[in-house]
Amino acid sequence: MARTQAPQVIDRSTARRLDAGVSYGTGLEAMLCLLILNGGGPFDSFDRGQEFARAVKRGLPPAVSRAVNRMRTPLGDPWSSLLARMAAEEAPHDVEVVLDRLENMTPADLKLTMLGFDRLALHENADLYRRSAADDGRAMAAFRRLAIEEGREAEVEPVLRTQATDLRDLVTDAFRALPADLFGGAGSGELLERDAQDVARLLADSRNIEAVIERLTRGLMYKPEPGITGVVLVPSLVQRPWTLVLDHGRRKVFVYPGRLDAELSAPDLGLIAIYRALGDGTRLRILRRLATGQASVSQISEQLGLAKSTVHEHLLSLREAGLVRLPQSGGFELVPELPDLNWMLKEFLGLEMRSQCETCGAQLEPQGVAYICSYECTFCQSCADEHDHVCPNCAGELVQRPRRLKQSRPRHGLGHRSPAARRSG
Repeated sequence: MARTQAPQVIDRSTARRLDAGVSYGTGLEAMLCLLILNGGGPFDSFDRGQEFARAVKRGLPPAVSRAVNRMRTPLGDPWSSLLARMAAEEAPHDVEVVLDRLENMTPADLKLTMLGFDRLALHENADLYRRSAADDGRAMAAFRRLAIEEGREAEVEPVLRTQATDLRDLVTDAFRALPADLFGGAGSGELLERDAQDVARLLADSRNIEAVIERLTRGLMYKPEPGITGVVLVPSLVQRPWTLVLDHGRRKVFVYPGRLDAELSAPDLGLIAIYRALGDGTRLRILRRLATGQASVSQISEQLGLAKSTVHEHLLSLREAGLVRLPQSGGFELVPELPDLNWMLKEFLGLEMRSQCETCGAQLEPQGVAYICSYECTFCQSCADEHDHVCPNCAGELVQRPRRLKQSRPRHGLGHRSPAARRSG
């Protein structure tokens, strides 16, 4: 009797791993300033909103005001499209380099970029739309009809009615005149560089790019989309606390809240944010509710007897701490792998407070040789020998501390099984 065989399948359907890179710099921050000045959201919704409000009140340079007013749209798509194009370029992205790139773009290329043409590059009427940059009347009419079909007429109209050469002068003059204190405050370039370096290491270590996106964007779940082959991650201090998601060709651009100096010195998983989030009884009640299943703001508000505005504020803190996320199905839910707080606290204390020998004060590197007791009193090798490998504090045995590899990182949550990400605010 013949044996029954299981189906023989070769499964090659799994989507390939997304390519991921990091872009940062004062040039991208300057472009974000023009987007914010466009007025898509109130200034007070940004961490640095008061600075923008003061700048507008005292008067922006004429070139900046002229560009912002002439290119103003409900959502700022022309500026967003230009930002995505610049972020996708090769490093560096400081303001001088980005300005040089803008000045060297042909008027037609810049106009097509601000029209969001990269998303139409494979359209059957691509050649017709391309002629719109040369201010061809028939082509611009076709582009306008397409924009109307997509509900984007208000976003492209200011660009369509501006001649390509005038548009390039308008943009480059505004970029050149933008006050540096709006995008390049003291040490901002260094902060962005440190943040980008941390993220680059994280990407190198992680097997799950979607989990990295979720963490950086404070709970935005993103699932790979057909046709998207890569992502660009852009830290921003200007855009905090918002995450901006953009399209550029086959790449997705995530402008996420960059970390401040105090946050950069904290552990990768945001120890301070987590303990702050857990130090409130209402937030603990919300977490306990979400432990029973997904819920919307309205449901949490009704079930816990809280105002919706209060629930929204607490959920923002919980998302910033990486405890809650936004699934694509809507509402809020707990992250599947909650952080190990004991491990994180020990990691922080060990790396931040035990980096010197307690006897002679010598610097102790994570990759170097050090000796510890059961209470983690820490000494260099010379002092450990001098103490006969007995801790002078507690009389415990001093043994060699395990070395930490340069690229080693904790594998809880980030880098393993966290699902894909979506969009944030």
